[in-house]
Amino acid sequence: MYNKEFRQIAHSGGQITIKTITQADGRRLYRLTFQHNRPVGSALFAVHVIPPGLPVGTAQLGGIGSPIDAGPVPGNLMVYIVTDSEMMWGSECPRCSAYWRTNSPSKCCVSCGLRGEPHLFLTTAHEAFIQQYCSLFAQAQSAPDGEHTIDLDAVADAVESVEKPPFYYAEESQQNKFTCAACGCVVDILGKFGYCSRCGTRNDFQELVRTLDAIRIRINTEDVREACVRDTVAAFDSFVGQYVQELVRRVPMTKSRINRLENSRFHNINLVRDELRNTFDIDVFDGIETEDQRFAALMFLRRHVYEHNGGEVDEDYISQSGDKSVRLKQSLHETQETAHKTVGIVMRMAKNLHEGFHGIIPPDEKTIKMHRRR
Repeated sequence: MYNKEFRQIAHSGGQITIKTITQADGRRLYRLTFQHNRPVGSALFAVHVIPPGLPVGTAQLGGIGSPIDAGPVPGNLMVYIVTDSEMMWGSECPRCSAYWRTNSPSKCCVSCGLRGEPHLFLTTAHEAFIQQYCSLFAQAQSAPDGEHTIDLDAVADAVESVEKPPFYYAEESQQNKFTCAACGCVVDILGKFGYCSRCGTRNDFQELVRTLDAIRIRINTEDVREACVRDTVAAFDSFVGQYVQELVRRVPMTKSRINRLENSRFHNINLVRDELRNTFDIDVFDGIETEDQRFAALMFLRRHVYEHNGGEVDEDYISQSGDKSVRLKQSLHETQETAHKTVGIVMRMAKNLHEGFHGIIPPDEKTIKMHRRR
């Protein structure tokens, strides 16, 4: 689902109240509450911070009667991080500075794949909010017992206003809002491809499936089967390039091998198969019969003819394919059957590559299993 790009998303609002109490022995205690009554959804998670605003941990929020998470160090404060009005949190990677939104507290950067707890992926706006919160908490501790409120309703109402309250922060819609097929998390990212921010599964395969499903409709409804074969192979070409790029970036290897992979083109499926199998032990033809492997190799060569020769056979195609059924300068044509067969085989090869990639860079299986049980 593609949404309007880069629009500002208002905060969901609510009120965070710090209530201070002095006990008979002189100890100061505080109680933290959150109240929400606006006509939009809202959710929150909590982080432990050290004044004046350094996040040091993600708090475990249990139900009624659960023990309070005291945090990793003495004297840390608990701060609520509340969603925007679409019930999504903004997140920012501390390593690559990528920004995204998600409906679950982030544990993985969508761009570089960095793993960590949600407090590591707070945005610059979150950090400013936490600093303001710590300042208010310090004031509450030095004041007589009572309640001190952070009015997030004012924050929510200030999106279009020039004058912003001190606790103001908002989020920004990105370009591709997708639901992770592995764990069900909703993620809004810049660009088309990335990691799920909760389980770390890449979305390339599900995006490819969506593309190929659209091509199948064209095969059934339009008389453009040659273009459908061309577009199918081109989609797989791009798909392989994304995974190879990530493998080169994340898997240690020699400089010569990196240079070879970075300069590779993925038009010849047999060469692609050999490179992936020899370098990463990923076989895109795993479980695919020899006859279908030959057919795939032929379609990959035909893609070049459709894309660069206007569909006319040249000497390179005849010599590389060994196709004896055509003549030089003959126009190639595809049937509904051959076009659908190409899509089916490409889908199986892509699934092999996707699973092989995550065999090397595994996602969070615990999160995925919990989603499947639900």
